[in-house]
This record gives sequence, structure tokens and C-alpha cells, in this order.
Amino acid sequence: MDLDEECSWTLWKKVDNKFDLQQMIDSVDSLLTEIKERWSTFLLHTFSNREQREYIKDLRSQSTDKSFIVAQIDFSMNYTLLRQREVQQGFVSQHQATLFTIHLTIGQGQRNLAIISNYLEHTTAFVYCAQKVLVEFIKKNFPLVKKINYLSDGACAHFKNNANILNLIHHKTDYDLEAALTFTAAGHGKGAGGGIGTVIKTIARRATLSKNILLSTAKDFFEFSKAQQLTIEERSNKDCPGVYVFYIEAEEVEKAKNNFLKARSEKFRKSGKKNHLLKIANDSSDLGTIRGIRMMHEFQPTSDTTVQYRTTSRSTHIRTFTFK
Repeated sequence: MDLDEECSWTLWKKVDNKFDLQQMIDSVDSLLTEIKERWSTFLLHTFSNREQREYIKDLRSQSTDKSFIVAQIDFSMNYTLLRQREVQQGFVSQHQATLFTIHLTIGQGQRNLAIISNYLEHTTAFVYCAQKVLVEFIKKNFPLVKKINYLSDGACAHFKNNANILNLIHHKTDYDLEAALTFTAAGHGKGAGGGIGTVIKTIARRATLSKNILLSTAKDFFEFSKAQQLTIEERSNKDCPGVYVFYIEAEEVEKAKNNFLKARSEKFRKSGKKNHLLKIANDSSDLGTIRGIRMMHEFQPTSDTTVQYRTTSRSTHIRTFTFK
């Protein structure tokens, strides 16, 4: 092989804070160097992906309506409220609605939930309010369930962050249900939630553009979607709708954030915290945050102040962090 021979390849690179697929032209030697530099990262990612995929598969098969439920949660892209007959200037003043999806696995059974809101930010505070809706649904329909195992991708803005883990360890106190949080490998979080969002959006869009139905607000979108799911349930003679649709007011999220979650986070920031590891000494953080949180894929609270976390869900290397 001639290492000086010219060749081309494509590579995802960050340019101006955005990732783009770049066409690279250089020597074979440069290509091999590029592969060598990224090889260890690729191996770690592949291992994490396979480990999490198998663990999640087993987790779902072990779930029952008397033990624990697996809840895959995710934000769908905000739905734009189009109007069939709008003036040209209306294009720049379109309203949106947040759509949060939840897919429940209960042994062989499944349930789909969609939460619509006029609160447009995808934040930990919204996730907290969505969890409240989910817990009420579970207690009503599956009263013997003792635990929720949340499953999500690694979005750090609203799922994989210290504020969300802080809420996780208070889950038992807040909702009277135990909880754990499992993450898929980065870039491998697509699941049934995407289908839930697609169903809700597609039905609304078709009705808006073909039947001249006006959906001007997030509340309109919610009421239409809920009615449609109930209609489909009646026509198909099923005992439950394909998607249970709920609504959260923006004021409710703001209230939870300002009156409750903000105080909890402030207490966390101001207090002195240490990161205790079971197997590695001298691995502590004086910053009061979980060290390397983005590389972790499993979080299990052990008390209302402590959480155990692992690089993969079956890892025997267990780390412990205490919020004080």
C-alpha cells in the first residue's frame, strides 16, 4: 500500500458550533492516522451501545404490573400550529406546542402517552411535571407497580444532568414510587416515542390542511388530539386509546420551577458535596457535581441523598454520589 497515495473520505466535524459532514481529501497515511485517533472512542461507544441494548431488552421482558414498569421518555420536536388559510405574514408568526412522549412497557403489555403543553422549553422542570402526570396514570391503571425504570437518550439539557439526577433521588418522596434511570448509548435513543409523536402530529396536520380545522393554540391541539384518539378507540372497539393524551399548562411548569425545584437546586449548589466511589479512591469532586456524568448510563438511588451510577447498566464498577 502506498501511504502517500491520495484518497477521500467523509467525516462529521463541528464547524461554527454545528456538525456537518465534511469531504476530506488527503493521503492514505492521514486517513489511517485519523482512524487510529478515533479508534478507542469508537470501541467504547460500540461496547456501550451493545451492552445497553441487551440490558434494556432484558429489562423490558422482566417488567410486570406488580413490580416495575419501563417508561421510555423523550421530547418530540415542537409541533407548529399551521392554519390552512393564513396570510403570507402569518408564516413568520406561527405558534408552537411542546410534545412529550412516553412509551410504557408492562410485561407483554404496552401503553402510549403524549403530553402537550404551551410551555415551549425542553427543560428538567418540564420533565418533572411530566413525571407527575405519568405517576398519576400508573397509580390509576397499574396500582400494584412499585417502581418506574425510566429509559431515555443522553440529552444533557433535560435528562442527563445533575438537576435531573437530584430529582431522581427524591422520586420516592415526591411521588411515592421508586425510580431508576437508564440511558441508551449516545445517538441510539430512537424508539416507540418517535412513533407516538408522528401519529399525533400527522393526524392534526392532515385535519388542519384538508378539513379546514383551526388549531390556534396548544390547548386546541390537545383537545383535538385527545378527541381523535377517543374516536379511533370507539371505531376499533378497543378497550383503551392508542395514545393517552394529556395537557400541562405553562404556569404549572413555572410554578414547579420557581416555588420548588429552584430551591432544591440552590440548596444543592450551595452545600458542600463529595463524590464517594466504592472502588476507586481519590476520585472525588469538590464542585458538587457528578463527575463524568455524560459517560454514565445507569443511575439507581439508594436513599433520598445518594445515587449509585455506572458506565453501563451491568458494570461491576459502581460509583456513589451523595447530595448533602
